[in-house]
Amino acid sequence: MHLEFSYNKGDVLHALRYHFMQRGEIKVFRNTLIILLLATLTGYFFSVVTTSALTGIVIMILVLGWVFWYLLPISIYNKAATFKDSIQLKYSDEGLLISTRASDHQRAISWSNFSQVVETKKFFFLYRDKKTFFLIPISAFETEEAYRNFTAMLKTKFSNYR
Repeated sequence: MHLEFSYNKGDVLHALRYHFMQRGEIKVFRNTLIILLLATLTGYFFSVVTTSALTGIVIMILVLGWVFWYLLPISIYNKAATFKDSIQLKYSDEGLLISTRASDHQRAISWSNFSQVVETKKFFFLYRDKKTFFLIPISAFETEEAYRNFTAMLKTKFSNYR
């Protein structure tokens, strides 16, 4: 089967946010910040923490949240030329054949090179490892039947399909 698509910047940024927020270390960091904020608020209400300390911690949490929610996805998006190019994708039982309009180079990737597949509302995340993935927009499928066939094929290839 054959797909052609370009990435929508807003959708890709949302997908990158989803990816980062699912990472274990980010979850631990986020929960630690929430506990810090709750401890600070509790200390403030019991007059153990000063107003300036509360303000400083809240500002720090807001800045870190902004970095993870906005700057990290934007920096990844801007570094990856793939997100700005038109992709031509052929898939079969053997794997993927990926090419772009900007280059004549084609890259064949076997399904065995992917460790996991995650489907969201807008994308298929084909993970090579915990940090590296290829995005296929669900909107690239012209028909519902093509989408269902692709999903069924992925489910036969990956026992950890989510």
